[in-house]
Amino acid sequence: MSGYVDADGHVIENAVEIFQYLEAPFDKMRTPLNILPDGDKFHSPSVQSANPAPGAFEPADATKWTSFMDLTGTDWAVLYPTRGLFYGRIVFEEWAIAYARAYNNWLHDKFVKESPRLRGIALLPMQVVDEAVAELRRCVRDLGMVGGMIPSNGLIKHIASREYWPLYEAAEELGCVLAVHGGNYERLGFDTMSNFPASRALGMPIPLLSGMTGMIVDGVLDRFPDLHFGFMEGGTAWIPLLIDRLEREMGYGGLELPHHPEDYFRRGQVFIGCEGNEKALSYAIERVGPEPFMFASDFPHEITIENCMEEIDEILEREDIKEEHQMLILRENARNMYGEP
Repeated sequence: MSGYVDADGHVIENAVEIFQYLEAPFDKMRTPLNILPDGDKFHSPSVQSANPAPGAFEPADATKWTSFMDLTGTDWAVLYPTRGLFYGRIVFEEWAIAYARAYNNWLHDKFVKESPRLRGIALLPMQVVDEAVAELRRCVRDLGMVGGMIPSNGLIKHIASREYWPLYEAAEELGCVLAVHGGNYERLGFDTMSNFPASRALGMPIPLLSGMTGMIVDGVLDRFPDLHFGFMEGGTAWIPLLIDRLEREMGYGGLELPHHPEDYFRRGQVFIGCEGNEKALSYAIERVGPEPFMFASDFPHEITIENCMEEIDEILEREDIKEEHQMLILRENARNMYGEP
């Protein structure tokens, strides 16, 4: 196969279907309207919500996803959740465990099992680390998933905390990926901001910036050098900022690191989902090379069947990114992160 690879697509969860996969003692529950927390506590619902384009955020089953890939010339895609992006906010541990198992079984049956071109990312109940380890092992070994998702925001502790290191050790042992994905904007200083699109503009990259900083300075990336980490849906502009600020702290603030901040992006361990129209992408490539960056459609969120080629064309039409780098972004880097199907 020689087509593109979509490093970050989505499923839109069907609560009624997922509830059919719940195990005891939750299997007798009625399906509530909201089974997971909202994206935040202050904008839902919002009087200044963005108005999606017609056809956006319409659920796509395996057949519709396959049609989307056929239209875009995409070989395979990796599927992340939608409501599950807020998973870190769940405080009831038993529910976090039960829902993760139900969602992952649903994702397997409705998408992964339907086509080898649809690859699943597991929800992990990181509220109980031992359970998250067990669920990752089950999903990779038994359900054929390529790894697990880490919520970029919402967990009680920073994702670099040693409490989560057993999960990172297990992922490295399994040879699977762990991907930090944006989506929850709570407790980031936006609680009194009245405009939701503005809070989303900042709420996607800032948690990735924080997460990657912790992974560097707390030694996660050095402790698990063979583990591939993804940082998804926050663009690339945060990368030079992180490097410059850490360099300053190394020069004047007493920060000691075993490697230069740029090296952590250059050594083939960290991968970043990018947006084709982001002007900062070419500068990020200048700073850390083209190898970390991966095309991400975000389908079926803002992207529809009707405008499915826009994200790819935005990369192919850029004159400030070399053609060989465009092909790395559109297919090879994702293959290096997730592995070949």
